[in-house]
Amino acid sequence: MRKFDPYHLLVSTYTEQNPHRLEAFFDAVFAIVMTILVLGLNLPDNSQFLSPGEILEEMLPQFIHFALAFFILAAFWSAHHRLFVLVKKVDNILIRLTFILLFITCLLPFTSSLAGDNYTQESALLLFHLNMFFLGLLFLSQWIYINKARLSVPVTQILYRFIFFKSCIVPLVSLIAIGVLFFSPSWSSASYLLIFAFEALILLFKPTDLQTDANGLPSKINSISLMIGIHPDIDAVLHQVSEEMEISKDKLVEKILLRWSSENRVNTGKETQLCNLKVQELNKIG
Repeated sequence: MRKFDPYHLLVSTYTEQNPHRLEAFFDAVFAIVMTILVLGLNLPDNSQFLSPGEILEEMLPQFIHFALAFFILAAFWSAHHRLFVLVKKVDNILIRLTFILLFITCLLPFTSSLAGDNYTQESALLLFHLNMFFLGLLFLSQWIYINKARLSVPVTQILYRFIFFKSCIVPLVSLIAIGVLFFSPSWSSASYLLIFAFEALILLFKPTDLQTDANGLPSKINSISLMIGIHPDIDAVLHQVSEEMEISKDKLVEKILLRWSSENRVNTGKETQLCNLKVQELNKIG
């Protein structure tokens, strides 16, 4: 039996930790950043000589970049929340990736305000687009690492690719914005409207088996045929619970096995489906 080593637990790069504290910290930083974005909205220097309509007209570029930054951050927060439904543990590398991501996020109020005030200057807009690019790239890197390090519940390759391509949208659109910047600086930020088009395009090709339950596991899977000799008392409990939940007993067993596989991280076979169990194999184990 391995001796418990507190020092190793503290310094090991591969120490597994609960993801909830990291997610809560992420939420707090995002809430603060999204709030202080509004501080980048500044009245024009000659506002006392302008009508309200003229003030709003001069501040329109600021409003546009404020709205872009706010709603893209909101989309990132929503994606991160859905992603961490799948994450069951974190390690030091994922924590560091998250802190780098938050560092880039905290720069957004500055770069969006700079771009709003100098919407015709290439250098100011380039900083904003690069901020968006690295923000999206870090989200993509985070998902790749989570999957590679097996920090999430088992996911199908279809689900992995779906999240991967969705995570590529913001970096791709940011590169398009940088390209437009050299032809028409004032219109480069309009490129971020392409995010909605790419999102809609990906959803058109969304496979039907990507629906997930509360545990982030596929809810539509092939039926699993179980041939297990169940004790009469257990069978009676299963029957009673399935009636209360208004589902079949087989569906109840399926839910129990899926929950068990996600929490214990067992090898569930190809595409996260539990292998069929035969009575002969169970008798050998028994």
